[in-house]
Amino acid sequence: MLLNNTGINKVFLVGQIEKEPRLHKNQDKEDELYFTLATTEQIKKGNDYIEHIELHSVKVPVTHSCMSNVTLTKGQLLHVAGKIQTKMWVDDLKVKRYKTEILVLQLEVLTTTPVPTY
Repeated sequence: MLLNNTGINKVFLVGQIEKEPRLHKNQDKEDELYFTLATTEQIKKGNDYIEHIELHSVKVPVTHSCMSNVTLTKGQLLHVAGKIQTKMWVDDLKVKRYKTEILVLQLEVLTTTPVPTY
């Protein structure tokens, strides 16, 4: 039962790391590992099925317990659980910009060697 109009912010994804993960060093908070996770699904279009690929921006604090003894590389198949976060900023042209990311709370490597990418 949800109390006081609270909601649920939970994401589960299974997909491949699209590019080599990047380490972002932060001065005022813990360092984070960023990568793009590609998920694929088959969508029916007419009588045929087409492959739809969705790219998700993912970040995980490097000190998080799910990262102990884990090395992430391009092509690995992962299961991640986390929550959605959206950042807003105003660029040099005074335009509001938004970026939606998945903050990883749990991570499981499903393949230790990269699988063929799409």
